[in-house]
Amino acid sequence: MKKNKNIIIIFSCIGVILAVILFCRAVIFREKKLAHPKIVNPVTAEDLSESLADSAQVDQSAVLTSFIPLLSTETLMSTLTLDFDGDNLDDQVVAVHKAGSPYLFLIVGLYNSETNSYDRVAEISTEISKVRTFSYNGLDVIGDHRTALVYQGMKSNGDSVMRIYLCRRKRGNVELQNIGDFTSDGTIFILQSDRSESYELSQTKGESFSVWVYSSDKSEEGDSKTAGSGVNQIQTEYKWNPDEQKYVQARQLKVKGSRIAAKELARIQNGSVDTFAQFLNGLWYKTTSTGSSPRYIYFNYDNREIIFLNDDTEGVYSWEDSTLRRSGIYLTVINTVISSMKRRFDIMLTGVNEVYIHVHDDVGMVIKESNLWDGTYKKMSFQSTFGEVKESAVCDDYKKALLAENTVWLDDEEKSYSFRGSNYKIKNLETEESGIFVIDSVGECAVIQFRSDFENSQLQPAYVMRFHTHEVVIPPKKRRDKPELKTVVDKDQITLTPVKISPATCYITEGKTISLHLSERKTQ
Repeated sequence: MKKNKNIIIIFSCIGVILAVILFCRAVIFREKKLAHPKIVNPVTAEDLSESLADSAQVDQSAVLTSFIPLLSTETLMSTLTLDFDGDNLDDQVVAVHKAGSPYLFLIVGLYNSETNSYDRVAEISTEISKVRTFSYNGLDVIGDHRTALVYQGMKSNGDSVMRIYLCRRKRGNVELQNIGDFTSDGTIFILQSDRSESYELSQTKGESFSVWVYSSDKSEEGDSKTAGSGVNQIQTEYKWNPDEQKYVQARQLKVKGSRIAAKELARIQNGSVDTFAQFLNGLWYKTTSTGSSPRYIYFNYDNREIIFLNDDTEGVYSWEDSTLRRSGIYLTVINTVISSMKRRFDIMLTGVNEVYIHVHDDVGMVIKESNLWDGTYKKMSFQSTFGEVKESAVCDDYKKALLAENTVWLDDEEKSYSFRGSNYKIKNLETEESGIFVIDSVGECAVIQFRSDFENSQLQPAYVMRFHTHEVVIPPKKRRDKPELKTVVDKDQITLTPVKISPATCYITEGKTISLHLSERKTQ
């Protein structure tokens, strides 16, 4: 009996010890699980919208980004990517506004592969204050496969300016060499010529491009003051001189202004309404505007349409009737919204690119606003700085691709796009949109503009078009030669980037970029 009591006592002690151990572990575990106090900031709808706005600003800034360090007094206007120093690495040139200066500045940044950054190596001060007239690009003008920086624009006094620069590395230093410096009260342009296939393959050098400068002969303005007679014109050709390492005058032609004007005016006034109407086709701006913004009139004879533009106001009229007179034409137009509003144009030809317009409103009441449209108008010129022929050819390539018979284009969302004549149509399983479009060149850009038949369009008003490109390796012809990379243009893929159009160029704006690829299926 005594032995059994001892066993019970031992087991009882063991049970007490185990109970104490379990109790201690429970207390310690509970202390670890206790929640420590923390501050919670509630997110309101206003805070959420601000954060979304900040992220949107980040996305927008990515569209236009300077990799070159800028000063706090510099405002970024546009960017250009090119291989300026010939090291097969992309460099950057940016246009900026400086505080306290009305002129534009170009900042040159060369890519440094060692630091993986862009070194700010040079600053070019331009004489251009009118941003809309300014354009710059990289172009091999000499033909030795070196990309030159070319910029052009208008000074405050109306003179045209063009400068051409090459980048040179000399003893570790970077130098900008001005190889072309041109100023004129007329037109300045680079005349591009076709180069050989061996040049395109970087096997040989190409022919250098000429620069033509058209200016008025101020020494003999004499009888050029009369309307339509024009000013005597001097046409000067500049060619690249490898010995002097710059463009020098090669030849100069003098053309009588009366001969130019007489020939052009005779062509315009050949007794045909179509000829005169085709001369009017395009955008005209009023030279005598007194308001804060200019007034524009757009003539579209092919669509029998005339559009009045002032600020954000647009009036569209249908072109009803045309009657020639001795030195001009009478037009009758009707407002497309208010059919009772008619306008009669009395257009007098005063020069090869100048007319005087008097507008009569015929609505049974006096409208003083019509007097604001009376005055002298000049035609807005969209001549390309870097060669009109090539630019036109680019537009032709896009027209040929988009308007090819029985073709359908698809975007990344599998929407189908069809282009027939001047009409377009967009379809998917849920929606359908139609309207008209036009393809034209603005500055150096091939632009497509849309006008939808619907109030809420899926498209932006204007896009820059670019064919998809990719690089292919060309095997060497000889064993010792190295393989070369060649850029190939794929005309079955087109990228549409939304832009805002100005008279001389276009700027990237907000909106979705559309990637179109040619569909294998055909239209019904």
